[in-house]
Amino acid sequence: AGCTSARLRQAHRAMASSGVRPGQSDMQALVIACNKDGMDSMRKGSLKAAFEQLKYAESILIANTKEPENDSLLAVTCNNLGCYYKRIGKLHAALSYLRRALQLEVELTDDVTIAGTHLNISGVASKLGKHDKALEHAFCALELVGNHIASADQYDGNGVMPSV
Repeated sequence: AGCTSARLRQAHRAMASSGVRPGQSDMQALVIACNKDGMDSMRKGSLKAAFEQLKYAESILIANTKEPENDSLLAVTCNNLGCYYKRIGKLHAALSYLRRALQLEVELTDDVTIAGTHLNISGVASKLGKHDKALEHAFCALELVGNHIASADQYDGNGVMPSV
């Protein structure tokens, strides 16, 4: 899909409505807006529009791979594309995108995001009849969230260990 003026107008409208944060580059804001629009379209059942937005976000990121700060956006985009492919029943493509997302996320060390991707992989693996793999990924997610909760419980709201 090429870069049409209609697509750019649509993306800029999405940027304006998606709560772009100060300090984000225009490229990052555009990728966030495309991901948001893509997932909104998927929720509404507009799968063609969802695919176009998500693939557009991916192509922008691939063209800017030399910037490591884009890795988290690429991970989100890959995760969203994995969900798209799961939705349309292309489970092997879904698994490929979700594995790529997981690979990127592990380098970024956000346990909650990694756990979500493990759950997405678990769902796809189960649909493929790979129930042992599905269970492994579900347990990974559970462990990561449990560790996150345990570490958050060690500190009070001010980042100080509570007295016992």
